Amino acid sequence: MTTINVLVAVNVGMAISTGNLSQYVFMVDTTGYSGNGNEGGNELLTTCTNGDTVIWNVVSIDPSENVAILGFSGAAIPNMINPGQYPQYAGTVWGGRVNSAGSEIQYSLELLLEGNVQQSFDPFLTANNALNLR
Repeated sequence: MTTINVLVAVNVGMAISTGNLSQYVFMVDTTGYSGNGNEGGNELLTTCTNGDTVIWNVVSIDPSENVAILGFSGAAIPNMINPGQYPQYAGTVWGGRVNSAGSEIQYSLELLLEGNVQQSFDPFLTANNALNLR
């Protein structure tokens, strides 16, 4: 199985001042898959295989601003994937194993901005079943 990294870059200051995190989130992943039209935006579709591990890493585009992941919810959680915090990274890295297949399943990512503002956005996961080659 594979580990897929998802980078979530946030313009924290603009998200707080406008109250609209979705406009100021930029996502990419390491799948190499391109084609759903949402790479670089807030509704990235990460395509993986059942059994893969997906790791989310959130960063602020301005190093003087803070952002952390508070948690996950939505249709993909907890049955398709149930991410947990990697405590050594102070809330900026979470990951989990994909437990079931599904196509374009939405999940919500709840972020904490500057230690006191909570906002969320809703990207997608697609998980295919692994081919059993004998």
